[in-house]
Amino acid sequence: MSGKIKSLSDRQLFWQTLFETKQLAAQLASLATNHVDGVTYDDLPQYGKVHVVAQSGSNLGDNFQSDTFIVTARLLRGQSKEPIHVLSTFIKVLPSNFLLRKSAYESRVHHREVNMYHHLFALLREMHADQPIPLDVPDCYYTHLEEVVKGETDGSGTCILLEDLKSENYRMADKIRGADYRHCHAALTSLAHYHALTLSAVRKWKDPSTGQLSNMPPVAKFVLEEKSMYDAGIIKILQGFSVSIVNFAKEMGTPDVVEWLANIQQRMPEIVLIDNLESSGPLACILHGDFWNNNMLFKYAEQPRHEQKEDGTNNGSGTSANVPVSLRMLDFQLSRIGHPISDVLYFMYTSTTPELRERHMLVLLRYYFDILTTDLRLLGISLDNYTWQDFLQDYKQRSLMWMLTGVMILSMTQNKKVVTSLQDLDAEEQLKEPKPVNAETEVEPVKGESGMSLEMEEMYKNMMATYVLSDSPALSDRILKLILEVKALNHP
Repeated sequence: MSGKIKSLSDRQLFWQTLFETKQLAAQLASLATNHVDGVTYDDLPQYGKVHVVAQSGSNLGDNFQSDTFIVTARLLRGQSKEPIHVLSTFIKVLPSNFLLRKSAYESRVHHREVNMYHHLFALLREMHADQPIPLDVPDCYYTHLEEVVKGETDGSGTCILLEDLKSENYRMADKIRGADYRHCHAALTSLAHYHALTLSAVRKWKDPSTGQLSNMPPVAKFVLEEKSMYDAGIIKILQGFSVSIVNFAKEMGTPDVVEWLANIQQRMPEIVLIDNLESSGPLACILHGDFWNNNMLFKYAEQPRHEQKEDGTNNGSGTSANVPVSLRMLDFQLSRIGHPISDVLYFMYTSTTPELRERHMLVLLRYYFDILTTDLRLLGISLDNYTWQDFLQDYKQRSLMWMLTGVMILSMTQNKKVVTSLQDLDAEEQLKEPKPVNAETEVEPVKGESGMSLEMEEMYKNMMATYVLSDSPALSDRILKLILEVKALNHP
């Protein structure tokens, strides 16, 4: 028994056996709430007694497309209370909140993420096995997808089990304070490596005679074939949300900003550049899609703490205890083919302060570009005469779309009233009478451009157009400075 669970494949087999035998995915919320001391299973003969404890892994507002749990399993022998093995895993399941659950299922974000872990990452490792470029993602132990069938299954069996990075001393950066210079370095380094590996894959899959990805392996075609909210549907979402941004600018007493934003509203189809193979040019890669502070975990050097400057460096000698030395990227639910600047601006606009960008934006963009191009040279990839100046032009051209998106993400993640609204909507839904199920007359809902039903698209559009962006002076200041920053970039 003592030598049974050592390798990754051993851990994968253990978690698969436990979750399939005990159907644990659907029970996690109950275990975390009603059995805080855990439960013991003694009918898994290959593992002896297994004591399982489930804990909630995050709060509403940290994640919108998943509920998360950390499950710890202690393997016991006989009557001994000392475990032979202690294993833990980080688990993602469909949200318990009705609106978010329906949105997550209809947009099939869990299906996409399962494909990323099971298929795409395996392909990237196989294709680049002889290269030193790291793929900074956690190990995946087990996944299961349960389709929603009215009257039969509700998707509660859907789950993704990942390496428990917190047990490895990884932790999340402060989403309110924002990433400092050192955290930006770490994040952009891992992102550049990931983009280089996926750009290399896209190039190998492209047919030079047609420019299409006709050589893409079948297991990777989900990247092209499955829609995400950042396909054509994003135009409608941002059009609805732009109403709230204009109202915010009016409340802040900035008539010039109101006029500028009103002009942007009229040019939305031109401003919102849909990420795809054609629009991304020679840098077309597979994006992370949701690269912000909450979707990355850092490991830190355990060294003496010294007084720090705002950029994370020290005023005195020595090294700060806040220096990240390793990073793992999480949440690949919105991955798609696109231009890498989309991920970069999404991160910079949602996860850094205006003051940091004012001082370091161009330096950090150049740092990212240099890491990316160095990796591509190692991989033997030509940029087809694409230069740093071209990258800066793409930065400017795409800044408007990612400013709008950045404001939306900042408001959704830092405005406590958004969480309250979602909780209220969920409570209203719980009070409704369930609709009778009739398999013969049940009609498949009409889907919109985002892949979600038209009903869900309309609900999101209305919600985006009516809620107030900010609930605090600090958040208002951060949002306004982001808008002014991008306005100055486009109209110096």
